Amino acid sequence: MAQYMIDNVAAPINFQGRNMLERTLQNAKNLLMCRMGEVPYDRYRGFDVSLFKLPMERFNNELLPELDRLMLWEPDVEVAGAKGRLMENGQVYIQVTLEVNDALIANVAGQRE
Repeated sequence: MAQYMIDNVAAPINFQGRNMLERTLQNAKNLLMCRMGEVPYDRYRGFDVSLFKLPMERFNNELLPELDRLMLWEPDVEVAGAKGRLMENGQVYIQVTLEVNDALIANVAGQRE
């Protein structure tokens, strides 16, 4: 599986993804940026913000299981790794390594030919 990185830095949403890969990565980033409880009638969708209250070592231990739960809403990706770090401004930066379904990548390669 090919690996791609996403993070929790706010960026404009790519509504015009050229292919399924770009749309899938955008969906995964949207899930990461969403806070648990924000989505009406689906209160479990979104990142559990209570993790931000934990010390960074414990935060990093809890991060991977939380991201695995979160990415259940995007079945074409699997979380391969993640790391959080405290920024100078007090916010937590999260970088996630995703593995994307090979069939999805093959579909993108077929679109280029």
